[in-house]
Amino acid sequence: MPLKLQPATKTSYRLDKSDEEFKSETPTMIEVHLATQGAVEARNELWSEYIREVEGAKTIIHQRLSFDDIRRKEVFLTLASCNIEDENGKLLFTFQNDHLVDEVSFKKAWDQLYPFIANEIHEKILECNVVWQKVGEA
Repeated sequence: MPLKLQPATKTSYRLDKSDEEFKSETPTMIEVHLATQGAVEARNELWSEYIREVEGAKTIIHQRLSFDDIRRKEVFLTLASCNIEDENGKLLFTFQNDHLVDEVSFKKAWDQLYPFIANEIHEKILECNVVWQKVGEA
């Protein structure tokens, strides 16, 4: 019998460090998708722009890519749910069918997080998606 693809698995995580740091009374939970080939390719697209300028004997190479760009993209591609609320008690992130609705609204929400929380979310993303840990170490 040939291989039969299953829906991407999801893993639930509690943001223990953030809950402790910010004294949350209710557990802060996220769900993370295991990255599919499409997510891996979308992440790798960050490295696609490469500019080479030649000025006489001098070659200048431009590539604009930050650690934060990579981290944000990894979270966008694999975050399936999150119960963090904004200051008005509304869920910070908007999901549809276990995926973030769009990258623009995700970035606006992501930018509101304290770095401590963003770091813990990203830790959980990498814990679920070991393939990105290995790439980062290479």
